[in-house]
Amino acid sequence: MWTLSHSTQSEDSTHLAAAQKAVAALKQRKDLGFWQLPERESQWSSSADRGREVRTKSNRLVVLGMGGSSLGGRALLQALNKWRDTHSVHFIDNVDADVFWKWLKSRNDLQDTHWVIVSKSGNTIETLTMAEFIEQHLREKGFKKLSSVATVISESDDNPLMRWARKENVPCLEIPKDVGGRFSVLTPVGLLPAAYYGLDLAGIREGAAWALKQDELIARLAAQTLSSWKREEWITQFWAYSDALKDFGLWTQQLWAESLGKAKSRSGGKAPRASTPMAATGSSDQHSVLQQVMEGAHDKFLWFLRVQASESAGLTLEKNLFDCQQLMHGKSMGQLFGAMATATRDALAKQGVQSLTLQTESLNERSVGALFMLLELVVGALGEAMDINAFDQPGVEAGKVIARGILQNS
Repeated sequence: MWTLSHSTQSEDSTHLAAAQKAVAALKQRKDLGFWQLPERESQWSSSADRGREVRTKSNRLVVLGMGGSSLGGRALLQALNKWRDTHSVHFIDNVDADVFWKWLKSRNDLQDTHWVIVSKSGNTIETLTMAEFIEQHLREKGFKKLSSVATVISESDDNPLMRWARKENVPCLEIPKDVGGRFSVLTPVGLLPAAYYGLDLAGIREGAAWALKQDELIARLAAQTLSSWKREEWITQFWAYSDALKDFGLWTQQLWAESLGKAKSRSGGKAPRASTPMAATGSSDQHSVLQQVMEGAHDKFLWFLRVQASESAGLTLEKNLFDCQQLMHGKSMGQLFGAMATATRDALAKQGVQSLTLQTESLNERSVGALFMLLELVVGALGEAMDINAFDQPGVEAGKVIARGILQNS
């Protein structure tokens, strides 16, 4: 599945012991639902059933959600893209009014569109506003009202979104109260779009269950990160050598930043510093950020994510068009891709930039399900090691309060 195939630094026994202890502590926390999801049958069956039902009634699924309510599903579908001609899925995760209205007014397939409204709290102002304007647009165009072509995904509490859904008899799927939004990809948040798209939920589930058994791998990844912080490498860069993992990088940014960037420890003291996450994609970002990583301040620790299938795919080149390209004769594009990944890692190592490499054979439902759960467990373990609450986001909530005040007074 996934292996720690290469590291430029030796294992620090102190950090490894601390990480192992943190992993054990994390798995003792029954208040955290994310790592228990593979055992929760209803989450998987309800998502599969609703996905199949909606698929028979529509050709397009549009997901309205912010942050974890969108990023996880986007990343999951991109990683497992089957290049389907039918049953497309689109995510709207911003309230850029210009883009939103241009997109909505350009659609000529709204009669075949199903809308999924995702908000864990049920009162996310951006998500509810998008739904309200879509309802208005559908009404003005003479289409069915939103409630008749929608599914709601939220906590089962008495919140504004759920009150509307119950009043209008909108089908609902539940986000468990003990699963935070950025940890919710393996709930209906990610599973409903995956089921609609025709992906194998059983394979995703098997992969997540596999990750739960990899205590040593999780501890090693967390320990490597703790060692990087001791060296004051305050940027952790996730560099995926796979186009299919671009959105996974963005999902990882949110998971890492919201979980580990805290001011207070659980005891009320000052929290330890955590690194800032960044996402990059090879080999394209070798032509954008590599120079700064190579010769700028050595304050970065890199996670290379590599997929063997991406480095072995394609035909071999039979004839060169350019006289400088003889080295590619008889080789595949995948070989070039793999050479770029190895060369980037080794060139950085010569400059003193440390890294680890996490590798899998191919991206399929099992390996992708495993990758999501692995990262969630690593982040959770780092939170335990730092003695912080990795499952809240008080810094985000402050801005929401101010935004509501601005709107009320304008």
